[in-house]
Amino acid sequence: MRRIIREFTIITALLLGIGPAFGADSAKVFMYVTEGSRDLELMLTEEVGVMQQMLEAAGYSVDIATRDNQTMTAATTTLTPTINLADVDIDNYAGVILPCMAPAAETEPPPQKLAEILEVAIAQQKPIAASRAAVVPLAQAGGVAGRQYTFASPVDISKRPEFAGGTFRGIGVIRDGNVSTAGICPLSARSLGEEDGTVELTRNFIDSLADSG
Repeated sequence: MRRIIREFTIITALLLGIGPAFGADSAKVFMYVTEGSRDLELMLTEEVGVMQQMLEAAGYSVDIATRDNQTMTAATTTLTPTINLADVDIDNYAGVILPCMAPAAETEPPPQKLAEILEVAIAQQKPIAASRAAVVPLAQAGGVAGRQYTFASPVDISKRPEFAGGTFRGIGVIRDGNVSTAGICPLSARSLGEEDGTVELTRNFIDSLADSG
């Protein structure tokens, strides 16, 4: 059933205008997939899989890294990294996309290498997209300062100073310049009865890639 839903979601996205982007044939994007998901099967199929297939349909290749270059295996789905995180040079990529992955609360904080990648991407004004939990490392790298963003809930700046300077705009999907965020991922959509933001977030990211040339 999930496979049918995923294929329907991707076909719908294509009908909404996600076609091959001009000049994107040789362009690459970088995706970091965090570990410790509370529902790995769901997040690999309905988030990572949807993002990857939409990007490839738009003409982009996707390099995927995990913390320790470990393969992720769920009930019917396996994710094999295509690049070691330590080897990522952001200069080789048109943009960065970060799925939420619904990590458990005890999951380790993002690796320093990811912070460095995001800081350089922000400085170079590359398109970036982050979903729900992944908005945190984006904020820690300075990616929401001076921007509108969406997240799981409003934050207390005294407890999460990395969000200082940003403007919270709910739990939906928003694009502010070259940065796109979503507050709803597949798992939260299922638990809260809200619409999953994966397709719209990825569509905004693709638009940002096209706009950045």
